[in-house]
Amino acid sequence: MVKVKICGFTRTEDVKMACELGTDMVGTILVPGSPRYVPVDRAREILNAASEEVAKVAVFMPKGPEDVEEIAQKLKPDYLQLHLTFPADELRDIKDRLEAKLIGVASVPRKIEHPREIIERAIEVAKVVDFVLVDTKGPHGGGTGLTHEWSLSAEIRNAVDKPVFLAGGLNPSNVKRAIKMVRPYGVDVATGVESSPGKKDAKLMREFIEAAKEEQC
Repeated sequence: MVKVKICGFTRTEDVKMACELGTDMVGTILVPGSPRYVPVDRAREILNAASEEVAKVAVFMPKGPEDVEEIAQKLKPDYLQLHLTFPADELRDIKDRLEAKLIGVASVPRKIEHPREIIERAIEVAKVVDFVLVDTKGPHGGGTGLTHEWSLSAEIRNAVDKPVFLAGGLNPSNVKRAIKMVRPYGVDVATGVESSPGKKDAKLMREFIEAAKEEQC
């Protein structure tokens, strides 16, 4: 069954509702400038509101390996989701010391001019992470609410040797179609289940989770 990750929480009550509805993972965003940004202390409160069986994810853009270790120590999430902004070898060196697993982001622009470069980048990211998240490229990483070319996402899924999460513009209306095309390990949503940035809508979360889990990858 496809895993569901709901990201960009800013309120503890929304996390609790998502857990009741059956999400598999919840995430907070520690990227300044994002409309869903929360500071570390607030992120800790939000993630701690999740039930035990739901995985906790901290999303950020580290400047270097020391940032990765710092967030891991402060939040103790199950997963660290990051854009690899420094050499992969540096992350590989500290990976064994982390208690959290790693989700590496492969960004796909809306206008694709060099698809092979995108695929090769995803392959490089996959070498040092546990999961690869394919997302639409935006000014703050993801969170654009826009889809990208899913056929390229499917190529990435076939090219990497790690499980793939699909993100970018997913919502209750298109998630089943996306799963059929890409056949990902999991799907990731933020904007598509919100009434406003950072404020989750219970009805949309329920519809998204049900739609995703009805579709077998």
